[in-house]
Amino acid sequence: MAEKYSLWILPTDKLKSSLEDVIKKLAKKYNSSLFEPHLTLIGGFNSSLNEIKQGTKKLAYLIKPFIIKTGEISFSTTYYQNVFLRVKSSACLMDVNLKAKKIFKLENDIFMPHISLLYGNQSLKIREQAVSRIKIPEAKFIADKIIVVPSIPDPKEWKHLVEYNLSS
Repeated sequence: MAEKYSLWILPTDKLKSSLEDVIKKLAKKYNSSLFEPHLTLIGGFNSSLNEIKQGTKKLAYLIKPFIIKTGEISFSTTYYQNVFLRVKSSACLMDVNLKAKKIFKLENDIFMPHISLLYGNQSLKIREQAVSRIKIPEAKFIADKIIVVPSIPDPKEWKHLVEYNLSS
C-alpha cells in the first residue's frame, strides 16, 4: 500500500545539538511542536515502503558523503517553513536532490534547502521577531546518510524507518 514518505539529511554533532536547543526554546515560547532538526531532501511523496527502501538504497549508493553549509536565518509564509536556517545551495546538494527526484519519478519542483526551526501559523510579525532573536553562526557538516521518515502531520510521529549510509 502506498504511503507518503520523506527523505532527510540530518545535521551532525555540535550543530544538531545547538539546533535542538533553538527548536526547544522556540517551541516553548510560541507553543509549537518539537521536532528533530533535519534537511528535507524530498518530501511528501507516495510510495510503498519496499519501493522507497529500494530507491533510497540506490540513491545512497550513487552519492558520496558531501559537505553542507548553513546560511542565514529566515522565515516564510507556510506552516512547515515558518522560521528556518537556510542551507547554502551547492552543485552537490542540488545534484543529490535531482537524483532523488529521478529515482522516485517526481516533478522537478523548486528545492529550497533549509532546516526548520519553528512550525506553526504565527503572524509574519512574530516570525520576523523570532528570526531577529536567533543567533546561529554559519556552520558546515558532512551529509553521510539518508533517512526515510513517514510524511504525516504530527512531528511526534516522525520516526526513522530506515537509514542508508552514503557510499564512501
